[in-house]
Amino acid sequence: MGSKAASISEKILASGLLITLASLPWSPFGTSFGTGVIALAWVIAAVNRSLITPTNKLLTGAMTGLYVWHVVGLLWTENLSEGLMTLQIKLPILIVTTALMTIRWNPNTWLPRILSAFVFSISASAISGLVLGWWQISAGGTLHSSEWSPFISHIRMGILLSLGWGGILIYTIKKHRIITPAILYAVIAMLYIWQTQSVTGCLMFVFATFFGIMQYWIKRSLRLVMLVGGVISFLGIMLLVHTLRPSPQPTQLPTHTEWGAPYTHHQDRFLDENGYKVWNFLAWDEARIAWNKRSDFPFDGTDNMGYSLKTTLTRYLTSLNLPKDGLAIQGLAEKDIRAIEQGKTSAVAHLKSGMNRRIDVLRYEVGNWMDDGNPSGNSVTQRWVYLKTGLHIALNNGIINSLLGVGTGDLPDAYQQAYNELDSPLHPQFRKRTHNQYLAWWVASGFIALTLWILVLIASWKRDREWFSLGRLAWWMVVVSCFAEDTLETQAGVTFAVFALVLFSMNDSKERSSLKPDVEKFGFISKHASTITPNSDRI
Repeated sequence: MGSKAASISEKILASGLLITLASLPWSPFGTSFGTGVIALAWVIAAVNRSLITPTNKLLTGAMTGLYVWHVVGLLWTENLSEGLMTLQIKLPILIVTTALMTIRWNPNTWLPRILSAFVFSISASAISGLVLGWWQISAGGTLHSSEWSPFISHIRMGILLSLGWGGILIYTIKKHRIITPAILYAVIAMLYIWQTQSVTGCLMFVFATFFGIMQYWIKRSLRLVMLVGGVISFLGIMLLVHTLRPSPQPTQLPTHTEWGAPYTHHQDRFLDENGYKVWNFLAWDEARIAWNKRSDFPFDGTDNMGYSLKTTLTRYLTSLNLPKDGLAIQGLAEKDIRAIEQGKTSAVAHLKSGMNRRIDVLRYEVGNWMDDGNPSGNSVTQRWVYLKTGLHIALNNGIINSLLGVGTGDLPDAYQQAYNELDSPLHPQFRKRTHNQYLAWWVASGFIALTLWILVLIASWKRDREWFSLGRLAWWMVVVSCFAEDTLETQAGVTFAVFALVLFSMNDSKERSSLKPDVEKFGFISKHASTITPNSDRI
């Protein structure tokens, strides 16, 4: 009976894993349903007394403790509804970890088909997003970069695609198989990341590529890998700095407009628009008269987006390399006038797509930051404000608050209060919570939660002799992404993180070392993987 019960719970568990991972790039409902199936597998195993001792006691304890501590945090939470929602979102931390660690199952049998389903699913999701986006554009519509990802966050999707690419690359390099599918997948992933303009996705894709290649070379020379990695990293940083740095100031500038008004040039400011200085060639008195003759939107009022029209006009003219004077405004076409009224700050933005446009935005953000401009709406520089605000909450409200946190459901409210206390320059619509998961743990649930999370990362680190594997790659992606995003504050993010940390640690277990793989017939990845054993080659 015990063996039969274990077999039933194993199959239900595997079904839940497959449903959850396949649904991850598509549907929160699907991931929730899959998590429910996993919970059912654990209940069946518990009823039939077929549960086993956790294969990684430290990881199981730290994960369980992290979730239980969030439950305890409801005791001092003022926003109970938000707290309950947080517990619901983070439920995979408890369910998935407990099930994977205490249900007797053979990862060597099931992992290949589960990972194959995951790769196929994220590929299909990416293709669907690209097709829907191009269909909308071909019909005359416009898309914001994030709208190319209609199912889940484009940032989360970029991370998932990068993880899938890393796994395929590692397998392809090791086995010299599935080369054509690997190339096709890489093309799809790069197109998707390009269109969504996800900086995180782009960096993760590059990291996964480097990781996969080093999997091959590290066995030959660790010193060579470290040298090459150091050189590539240095060159990459230099290229990024060169790309994002503001253009130099012109040395000779005219003093007056064609109509005789004096120009103002702020040569101590760095802000660029399409490579031209925004705060040069200013003749606003003249521009005000010319603009008010051409538009019903007052020069000193706001555009349709609610921003300063004067600033919008200034940036738009700069993008065309035109001075901000009466003659330039007089020469604008009617479509340009309408575009400025609608809040468009560039006349050439539509000519650029994907990461090209994103680089322009980043250049603008860097220049705005160097000019001490308002960071509102600037996704990168806003994060610095989020970080400072979170540290203010964690460090300036007493030792008890720092130790226990503000409460499981009080993270958003604590941030809004802190923004008011600090008189934050961010406009209200941009006053969001931290985009750093480590800080989110600390602020919401205190240093205790942060410590438990660090224990999770320590316990989930691969202990085998494989320096580079899919498990290691997944671990690093979680660790790195948590610096740039509050990854575990969304359902897709927490599900990805838990699976990445727990699922890929299975083959490190001594308890499972005697299990024989049975993978001959499963999926394009596992089809040639009959040699997979614990502590050996893995995808």
